[in-house]
Amino acid sequence: MAGKSYRRWAFLGMALALGLMLAPGIVSAKIQTHAPFELKTEDGKIINPLTGENADQPYSPRQTCGTSNCHNYDQITKGYHFQQGWDRVKDDYNKQKPWVLSDGMMGKF
Repeated sequence: MAGKSYRRWAFLGMALALGLMLAPGIVSAKIQTHAPFELKTEDGKIINPLTGENADQPYSPRQTCGTSNCHNYDQITKGYHFQQGWDRVKDDYNKQKPWVLSDGMMGKF
């Protein structure tokens, strides 16, 4: 019985020591947020839902993220997970879930 209690206290002591060692880094960690950006249409026009400007148009990830020197859109679109299932995309892949376009990651959220 005493052996189990000793191990429990030893484990708790090690966990506490580890927590104290990591605490300064966790407390001082900065929260990173994305810089403000404007949504854009495929032809580069700004979408402003507050004024209604181009609010009926879909946003373009290429124009919104790829042209602002923020993200390398061409590199991202060649990635494994981005391309996964691309060769099997069909508009009618799943009748019950029309937003699912293939058995890969393409078209899923």
